[in-house]
Amino acid sequence: MGALMDVLCSDDEEAAPGLERTSARALIEILDRDGQVRQSITVARWPLRVGRALDNDVVLCDPHVAAHHLGIDASESGLALTVADTRNGVHFGARLLRSGDIAPLPASGDAVELRAGRTRLRVRLPGHTLAPELVIAPASSMRRRAVPIVLSALVLLVGVLFNSYLVNDPDNFTRAAGSTVLSAIVGAALWCGVWAMLSKIFTHQAHFGWHLRVFLFAAVALMTLSIVPPLLAFAFSWPWATDFDFVGEIAVAAGTLFFHLLAVEPARHRMLKWTALTCALIGIGLTLWFNVQRTDRFGTELYMNHLFPPALRLAKPITTDAFTDDLGPLKATLDKKAREPGRGDDARAEDD
Repeated sequence: MGALMDVLCSDDEEAAPGLERTSARALIEILDRDGQVRQSITVARWPLRVGRALDNDVVLCDPHVAAHHLGIDASESGLALTVADTRNGVHFGARLLRSGDIAPLPASGDAVELRAGRTRLRVRLPGHTLAPELVIAPASSMRRRAVPIVLSALVLLVGVLFNSYLVNDPDNFTRAAGSTVLSAIVGAALWCGVWAMLSKIFTHQAHFGWHLRVFLFAAVALMTLSIVPPLLAFAFSWPWATDFDFVGEIAVAAGTLFFHLLAVEPARHRMLKWTALTCALIGIGLTLWFNVQRTDRFGTELYMNHLFPPALRLAKPITTDAFTDDLGPLKATLDKKAREPGRGDDARAEDD
């Protein structure tokens, strides 16, 4: 039997008795679902056998692991991984190795990650790159992280108050602004609280500050997107500026989802990116489909619930004659629409 046997049913970090640190040829790390090291095992000599049977060098308490699942051995060309008699195979990076497959282990670069059954393993060799030391964030860093939160909250507050000023009568401004601000605070607390609870469940840390920053940055971005396109359309007579502004809003929503999930599943960046991208594509596709069903056009109709100050109007005014001439091509389209039955007319005619 090899130099080391370890039963991974406990959370204690152990090395084989009598092994010196200088004799270590590799380190096998057992990772939890968040990518954190749960247990490390020192390897003093090759070959190394991994499986559920007690005659392995590393014994895994995982019902999805075979009795003899995999082995790592040294040769003149370097280390190689051999998949033993297993139905589930071994996930080696993005590849799935089946029983009997052999794959060389790189002696340099990043550490090698494997998955046997439901257990994640990381093989670290002396030539692998060591991640740099992480600096413990001092109190001043905490204050620096609070500055963006305060600034974004102030920007959002000013935007909410200004929007209330535009859409409400002066007599009702105070009541409407107070109600809007209170609703925003309660909504932000509930939203961030739910995400913090999910982070606590999956990572044992709430990350409330992270979720609050994500919420505030997303809210400021959405507020900007709700102001800038209509302002451009009003100032320059560019109705197309608001036709597809929903694409930016959906992109912000997908990015917000990605960064929220990043605090819940910090070790699965690639899966989270594809999840956010898929949600964005689905949202854009559904919006285009609903637009066509509602208005027979892909873009959103230009609509402003308020007008901007006339001083912001930069487009040159057109004469009455030019405006009338531009309406000429619409006559044929309107006549065609007038001859077409309404969407409910056919059904009513059949009923009659």
